[in-house]
Amino acid sequence: MLGMKIASVSAAVTALVGLAGCSQTSVTTADAYKIGCPAIDATMASGSVANRVAVSTLREVRDRAHPSKQTKRWLNASIDLLTAENPDAISPRTKKLIIDGCKRNGYPLQNLK
Repeated sequence: MLGMKIASVSAAVTALVGLAGCSQTSVTTADAYKIGCPAIDATMASGSVANRVAVSTLREVRDRAHPSKQTKRWLNASIDLLTAENPDAISPRTKKLIIDGCKRNGYPLQNLK
């Protein structure tokens, strides 16, 4: 079980570094899920606050990429989760919104249940 968490965190960090290293002006709403979902999995697996670059990128998408209402709600919920002092304390409704958004976009979460 610990090995799976370490592998999950490692994969998420690699994805975050690769995606967040791109110019934020070229980030699309589709990229939000590619960045946010691995960051959420890594945060839930390690219990630590997410990479600031991931949160910054999600804020950039939310504020400048003109996401749909549904994506904007997902972005806000994800940013709240990733910056929360206690991510385990988020509401069941918020968890469902995040889980469904990631799943719908091809990124089923392993560490947020």
